[in-house]
Amino acid sequence: MYLYGLDDSEVGSADSYTSRPSDSDVSLEEDREALRKEAERQALAQLEKAKTKPVAFAVRTNVGYNPSPSDDVPVQGLAISFEPKDFLHIKEKYNNDWWIGRLVKEGCEVGFIPSPVKLESLRVQQEQRMRQNRLSSSKSGGNSSSSLGDVVTGTRRPTPPATGNLDMTNLAYDVDTYDIDAEEVDPNNRSPKTSVNSVTTPQSNAKRMPFFKKTEHVPPYDVVPSMRPFILVGPSLKGYEVTDMMQKALFDFLKHRFEGRISITRVTADISLAKRSVLNNPSKHTIIERSSTRSSLAEVQSEIERIFELARTLQLVALDADTINHPAQLAKTSLAPIIVYIKIASPKVLQRLIKSRGKSQAKHLNVQMVAADKLAQCPPEMFDVILDENQLEDACEHLADYLEAYWKATHPPSSNPPNPLLNRTMATAALAASPAPVSNLQVQVLTSLRRNLDYWGILEGHDEAEDQAKEEEHAL
Repeated sequence: MYLYGLDDSEVGSADSYTSRPSDSDVSLEEDREALRKEAERQALAQLEKAKTKPVAFAVRTNVGYNPSPSDDVPVQGLAISFEPKDFLHIKEKYNNDWWIGRLVKEGCEVGFIPSPVKLESLRVQQEQRMRQNRLSSSKSGGNSSSSLGDVVTGTRRPTPPATGNLDMTNLAYDVDTYDIDAEEVDPNNRSPKTSVNSVTTPQSNAKRMPFFKKTEHVPPYDVVPSMRPFILVGPSLKGYEVTDMMQKALFDFLKHRFEGRISITRVTADISLAKRSVLNNPSKHTIIERSSTRSSLAEVQSEIERIFELARTLQLVALDADTINHPAQLAKTSLAPIIVYIKIASPKVLQRLIKSRGKSQAKHLNVQMVAADKLAQCPPEMFDVILDENQLEDACEHLADYLEAYWKATHPPSSNPPNPLLNRTMATAALAASPAPVSNLQVQVLTSLRRNLDYWGILEGHDEAEDQAKEEEHAL
């Protein structure tokens, strides 16, 4: 060491000097930090402005997402997490990877939502990590199934979906029971969403079935109306007095309870034909036109567009749909409706109601009872609200409580005043809603109110409905 004219202390100081970052490196790091803070400040400002902007559109999620620090969120901690089948209000586009919006849930504020491009990027990254882990595990002697289980356990919590990544089960393989025909799905091949190993089974099935069924790509989001329209079904078939009068009693209550916040519109076209697969595939239009005698596809498309336009006002939208008698009819459409089921639990009570309307209704007793039985066989998950109360007032309050909660979820305190489109849209919707004038419909409802209450009175088992009908008629 002394041959070079340096002692040990001098060598140590030289080493420490060479390991010390240069001034240019320090300044570069400072510049990056300053740019990051400036970008974050601008993102926060844009986020704050978006709170008072109207909803541009709404989507229903087909995947689950939980943010992580590695996702490059414009402002850390302000990304929105969501589960499959949640609803999101989108305010505006921030960039190609992120939107600004909110989860439709009371108490949720605006934040950053990954765009379909970002979600696809995350899906590809997660698949690559899983593939690499399987490969490294197979080289080390472990079997691929156990290595995949380790990967899933390490990167995802069973519930909620993994911190930092996509719920791969729902994104790539999970198919909603009501979104595909029963003959297209083997229930033994579907694995539960909450199972940690649920990713492995669909992968093996997908490899085994290339000759029989083309793998269907499930988009991360489906565009839906900004306000989910609600539809009444039951207790039996529409077009018959018992069902029509009971539903009109509810519509009349809602019209007064939510005055200024609700649009009740009649739909005569068969909107069950508005399946996403049909509207997005022109080759299927001819088949539908041939098989349908009630509504043309152009009429159906026009009705769907009108419903979307009504929902843009962020008012409650009630559809008096002539052709909808079962929730499965709308399961494949883009309407994502709130299905309200008026349920009469006892078939004997329903028979009494139908027979009480005279021979003209009693001769169609069987078809009405079959329709009621089909509704009764549906699992409760197919309905959003089930009105099984014996008293009209209780049923009305049950439905009103649900709609009030939905109103609060879609109208956070920080949102803007009512949409400026409201006046124009409500005016045009009132003209297009029904062939009959609105005033005639009101008169019809008022004159039938006593009979409506008598129907519910039979369910109550006493005569209080008659007195209530007289009071309601006097008040109205």
